[in-house]
Amino acid sequence: MLSLRSRLTLYYTCVLALILFLFGLVLYGGLNHYLARQTDAVLVGKAQEVVKSFRGPRGPFRRWIVLPNVNVFSSPGLYLQVVDLQGVVLAKSQNLGLQFLPCDEETLGLAAKGDPFFQTVDADGEKLRMYNFPLQIQGEPVGVLQVGSSLQPQAAILSRLARFLFFASVFAVGFASAGGFFLARLALAPVDHLTEVAAAISRTRDLEQRVDYKGPPDEIGRLAATFNKMLERIAKAHRSLEEAYVAQRRFVADVSHELRTPLTTIRGNLELLQRLDDGGAQEKREILADVVGEVERMVRLVQNLLTLARAEAGRQIEKERVDLGALVQEVARQAPLLGEAHFLAEKLDLLQGAQVLGNADYLKQLLLILLDNAFKYTPAAGVVALSGLRDEGWWGIQVRDTGPGIPADDLPHIFDRFYRAGGLRRSGAGLGLAIASWIAKEHGGRLEVASEVGKGSAFTFWIPAA
Repeated sequence: MLSLRSRLTLYYTCVLALILFLFGLVLYGGLNHYLARQTDAVLVGKAQEVVKSFRGPRGPFRRWIVLPNVNVFSSPGLYLQVVDLQGVVLAKSQNLGLQFLPCDEETLGLAAKGDPFFQTVDADGEKLRMYNFPLQIQGEPVGVLQVGSSLQPQAAILSRLARFLFFASVFAVGFASAGGFFLARLALAPVDHLTEVAAAISRTRDLEQRVDYKGPPDEIGRLAATFNKMLERIAKAHRSLEEAYVAQRRFVADVSHELRTPLTTIRGNLELLQRLDDGGAQEKREILADVVGEVERMVRLVQNLLTLARAEAGRQIEKERVDLGALVQEVARQAPLLGEAHFLAEKLDLLQGAQVLGNADYLKQLLLILLDNAFKYTPAAGVVALSGLRDEGWWGIQVRDTGPGIPADDLPHIFDRFYRAGGLRRSGAGLGLAIASWIAKEHGGRLEVASEVGKGSAFTFWIPAA
């Protein structure tokens, strides 16, 4: 199969050959037409010159014309002949020798009509162009003056022109083909380089390679730039996939650990119950309470996994008008049960009567995730605060704690799934904030965070007013 540069060269060569052919055709036709008109003009001029030298009859009953010496008007390649209407040659130029200009009945018939006319005839293998001028006496035709010229010189000129055009076109097409192939190779060199880079990437799987293009910003330049941008997006996607794969492997390990611990505890407690057939009721209640606690922990973990699975599947949250103020008040009553830190409810009256379009269960889950995180990382002597905020067209809820804070390097990633901040904030499976962020986005809102290590963190949820 022909390469691209070969096809381009072939296309250019065909177009050039077509242009040269049309140019040669027009030039050949134009010259042929010009020479024909020149020949006809010479024949007409010579005929008029001869006719002016004729002498008409001197008496009223004279019916003939006194002919001049036609040899005076002849020249090489130009022949003259006078014929009456019976076809008898009355005079001819000496350069005709023993030959005569063709004059058949058709010619005499046309001459008898009185109008001059041209003919192209074949006389002994030679093409002649003839001008026939009817001769008249007192308005009646009596003969015809024939002036002929050989078309051989004209044919020779056209033949030389055709040969010149042919060889010149062959040379031009050959030169253009070689030059076109070289120029196409030069122009497509960046494409070859791009192909080499793509092949190297495929071979080495190094997505950090780029096309080093230093030419003008033309089509090739835009192709190279687009290719580099595509490589950048692929590399970024590949890095994200690798990070997601590592995070998921870590998540699987974390989930395995999180599930193994409560299951081990449950199994140990149940085995202990089997050995305490005669044990006290108080001890059994404590063991059962531990079992229930571990089961609830597993239920929360599984519920979080189910929520994430729904988010991955693109499931839409069913929404309705929700009294945000009443919902926040309900969460504030439950918040002290989440941990040992001191809990404060501030400015919740700002949310009184606040109406939003959303899902009450998911909104409550978001707030409980933020509060649970705050209590989890805040010491018993610390403070967790729940505050109401209001802005133009928006309602806001802020959860603030005095825990260890989040390192600045971890802040851009804390809403990523399976991500757990370093430092002191390492417990849990890294699902809560990812779920909270998803819930916020599904409600058309946003979740903001501000944190300083050693001073605590503040999470603010904004939701549009209904």
